[in-house]
Amino acid sequence: MRPLIALVLLAWLGSAFAQPAPLDLKGSRINLDARAAEEVDNDVMRATLFVEMEDEDAGKLAEKINQITNDSLKLAKGFSGLRTKTSGYSTYPVTDKNKIVRWRSRSEIAVEGEDFRRMTDSIGKLQTAMQLGAVGFSVSPARRAKVEEALTQSAIAEFLRKADAATKGFRGSKFRVLEATISADGGNIPPPRPMVMMKSLSSSDAPAANFEAGSSRITVTLNGAILIPR
Repeated sequence: MRPLIALVLLAWLGSAFAQPAPLDLKGSRINLDARAAEEVDNDVMRATLFVEMEDEDAGKLAEKINQITNDSLKLAKGFSGLRTKTSGYSTYPVTDKNKIVRWRSRSEIAVEGEDFRRMTDSIGKLQTAMQLGAVGFSVSPARRAKVEEALTQSAIAEFLRKADAATKGFRGSKFRVLEATISADGGNIPPPRPMVMMKSLSSSDAPAANFEAGSSRITVTLNGAILIPR
């Protein structure tokens, strides 16, 4: 029986050492939050252009819409420093007295870049075949990550300051951080703003539209709990 007893003892010891030591939670638990925010200049411009047409023949309509979209995509991809993709396509019937009389199709492409002047010129050229639907601005992922990193450190410092103040207020000598959750928001692409047709920078009869990129507010929030031991 000795081997069996030894195995049972080893299993019990293994499970005992595998269990983490229980935390001493005697004391005052306090929930705290802290945040840090910064206004950041938008450095990405995004425009949506579209073509919308109707035809009694759905096949012919699709052919015309696809041709315009493909030609516009080819033109857009020729602009250096810009990113282009299709962003939407829809076809639906137009009815009269519950009877389909024609079809309507809409195709969209999105153009995005950091060079606002180049973007403006490209949009103007694309409008020879498509209409400008909307323009929006946002903070690039690289800049956002850098700002969030700095704001995270600021939020942590503010959380610890509040924790220290709470500890002193409760006549404690120290505190322990039990849990903490960090989240960030802001700086994403906002709802695009509808735009009227604009001229290309190459046009001699009118200047191109000027866009104000504005800024986005990025906020990092830290929610957590501390324990002030008794």
